[in-house]
Amino acid sequence: MQIHSELSTPFVTACGQLHSASTRDIKSKTLIYLRRTAGTTWIVKRGYVRLVYVDPSGRSLTRLLLGRGAMFGDFPFTPGFFLQNEQAIASGTSCVIQVARQELEKEAAASPSFKSLMLRTFSSQLQAYDRRMQWQLISPLRTRIATALYDLVCFSGGRCGHGHLVDVRLTHEEFSELVVATRPAVSEVLVDLKHEGIIDYTRSHLCLLNLDRLLSLSAAEH
Repeated sequence: MQIHSELSTPFVTACGQLHSASTRDIKSKTLIYLRRTAGTTWIVKRGYVRLVYVDPSGRSLTRLLLGRGAMFGDFPFTPGFFLQNEQAIASGTSCVIQVARQELEKEAAASPSFKSLMLRTFSSQLQAYDRRMQWQLISPLRTRIATALYDLVCFSGGRCGHGHLVDVRLTHEEFSELVVATRPAVSEVLVDLKHEGIIDYTRSHLCLLNLDRLLSLSAAEH
């Protein structure tokens, strides 16, 4: 999930100027937190963060990928009943801003412009949550995979020689968690998409070759 730059850039800048803000550079696969901490909100400044839910049996599920401008941790102006057993992990080299939830709320109360910016950013994030829940719960696996791959375009590092190169670092296991399926089943679909000339991938990169075809697959079962 990537927030458009016209929202993410001013929001990240404003959050970085708050008194309680501290910036942290994080290496790939580094744990940002094991459990949500009351009173602490995080904002992605650079790179990507993977939110992982761990159920009582120990099974992990990738809930979301977050890009620049996204908030996570203890959200401002929200009740405290959201998932506590959630882990946040850097997906590739990243940078995050840690800020006190209370200061975000005070700044929003004191500054209408900051309040508007934060609410618009949060609204964009909630729309991504809602869209993910819809396709995750009702779509066949091939459609879920196509949609997830298409959504990764917003994280793209740009075009390579023959398609859109995605710079998010996800293992097959992590991608399988994202689409809520077993790794063998996901690998089978990825191989089919590669043979059909829709995507290309190696151990170190993912390239989307035919976005129109991928979007068509994504919409086929909705």
